[in-house]
Parts: sequence; C-alpha cells; structure tokens
Amino acid sequence: MAPKSVRGAGRKKLVLYSVPFIALALLVAIYFAVSANPQAQQDFTIPIAIQIYQLNQGSAYVSNVLPINVGIRGGIWKTNQYDNEGINGHYPVFAQQAPGGNTTYSIIHVRSTVSRTYTLQDFFNVWGQPLGETNTLNFTIPPPANDPRFNPYYGWFMCIRIEGGRIQQGHWGNQTLVPGLGIVLKYSDEPCLPIS
Repeated sequence: MAPKSVRGAGRKKLVLYSVPFIALALLVAIYFAVSANPQAQQDFTIPIAIQIYQLNQGSAYVSNVLPINVGIRGGIWKTNQYDNEGINGHYPVFAQQAPGGNTTYSIIHVRSTVSRTYTLQDFFNVWGQPLGETNTLNFTIPPPANDPRFNPYYGWFMCIRIEGGRIQQGHWGNQTLVPGLGIVLKYSDEPCLPIS
C-alpha cells in the first residue's frame, strides 16, 4: 500500500486535471443555454391580400403590394417596439411569400417568444406604412383628383375571414392577428371579396 503522502498527491493530481474538464463542460453548457433559440410561445400565419385597383385605358388591374421582406433581418424594419420578442432574426410579426409563389396574396407570420396579442397596426409599424380607412400605404380617400389611375369614388375596404369562413368588416389598426384569420385590404370602388 502506498504511503498517505503519495495517495494525497495522486488525489491532488486527479482534482487538478479534472478542474479544467469540468470548467470546459460548464462553459459549453452555458454557451448552448445562451445561444439556443428561444421557444416560440405562438407560431401561426395569416393570409393577407392588399389590392390596389388601378385604371388602365378603361380596364382595371390589381396589384398585391406587400413586400416579402418586412420584419426580416436585412429587410424592411421601421420600429423596434417588439424586437426582443422575435425569433431567428425576425420581428415577431413579419411577411413571407405565399406558398407556391402565389402572388395574389402574401403571408403575415406571427412567431413570438411571448404570448402577446399583436395587431395589424404592429405589422404596418414594422413596415413603416400608414394604415387606416382614409389613408393606407399613402393611397388616400378620395384619390388625388388629377390622377387618372383611380376612380374618384374609390375607398378602402377591409374584410376579415374568421374561423369557419364567415366574412366580416375588419377593425383596421385594432385588428388582432389570431390563428384562422384572413385579411383583404382593397382600394377600389367595390367592396372586397372573400379570400379564396
């Protein structure tokens, strides 16, 4: 049997060699805990069509004007109100292209680390555009009198498709974004139609 002094030295050596490994394991655990993506408390999408009817030699054509890089890092980002609630470099309310490259509508994605009720106004704030019954995206009611692209009787219409397919009038900036919702904003002389 080895003397006590030799055994004590062996234990000290073991502890001395173990400390760096324990410290390294602790640092790796802290790194992964800090850098891991936060868990989404809510994650859903809402189809939205923003339609501007414009006259062209007597016939109207429609353009869906929502860009797909709103609220995405490197894209359009005009407010910082809810920056710390987003995930993976996104604002908690951001725009995506519709599935399959469909250009008649876009997708508003709500992906947040908190259980907050976001509104359509929150999305327009990060986009940096006005939203309202008389001025949305700087298309005003009435349209400019000298602009031949627009019928002087144009107005803004907002229709909401709720769970179950029922259509109702929307609440503009106070419109809450919830699962099962669909939104149509239409600048025209005819009320909006349901999202198909």
